[in-house]
Amino acid sequence: MLFTFFSRLPLSVKVWAVQQVAFHVIGLVFEWLDSSNALSKIRAREADTKPYKRMLPKVLLNQCLVLLPCMALCEATGLCFTNKGHISTGRAVLSLPVLAIGHDVVQYLTHRYLLHQPNLKLMRMLRHSVHHSTTASKGISACYMSAPDFFLEIVLPYLVPLALVGGGGADLRFHSLVVASGAFGGIYEHSGYDLALAFQAYPRNKEDGWYWKVLASVLSDLVSTRAHHEHHSRGQVSFSDGFGSPGICDTIFGTRWDLVPRHRDEVEREWRSQTEQQQPADLR
Repeated sequence: MLFTFFSRLPLSVKVWAVQQVAFHVIGLVFEWLDSSNALSKIRAREADTKPYKRMLPKVLLNQCLVLLPCMALCEATGLCFTNKGHISTGRAVLSLPVLAIGHDVVQYLTHRYLLHQPNLKLMRMLRHSVHHSTTASKGISACYMSAPDFFLEIVLPYLVPLALVGGGGADLRFHSLVVASGAFGGIYEHSGYDLALAFQAYPRNKEDGWYWKVLASVLSDLVSTRAHHEHHSRGQVSFSDGFGSPGICDTIFGTRWDLVPRHRDEVEREWRSQTEQQQPADLR
């Protein structure tokens, strides 16, 4: 009966449901890791002081009242989740890197030029400081943000590139892969864990071949969450650079965390001020 009900739903709603299951199951796994201290060796940052249950309502509101309507609108207008049949394997393989690059570009533009725009009125209106009141050290905080922020930072970087590659067709498997991988990437990046520590701690002997050292270095860079941690702690760096992102825009425009000195004191002070105002509100 449940399967029959699910099969009758519009494709956009099915994909949203898959995203919800993936996001919250993965989020609960990381929450269990926090409470059990099972992966303490790769925990790079202390867990956020905001508990899971305090973040959950805002996360659910964003997912239900912002993401779902936008996905349904894209299907209704024919931008995404349309056309009958499955997309070919070749098209799917080619679409994935395009989606990654598109996500990088759209998120960079919205994140840097709107959410971190040194226009204090705009900063207060979009309230990106809600997200920055967390420390990127609890997985569920990936979607803990104001509704305008969620639209600009989560919804647009997902749906705009998807529309540009043809909407992904009507292939539930392809769409499920996209949203599930996105859910994992966002949660892991905000979890406070860093798998790069495991590769950095791997003992290297003089007898080890150069290729093992290169491989360990490459894997360490690929799984590192350092970039987004630097963004949360410094504000004006790594706007789209991070786990799962090609980091093209931050590299081209020189805003990658390891390329930028600490600057823009006025904006940094505003972030701190908004964060301090947000924290008492969260306690109410």
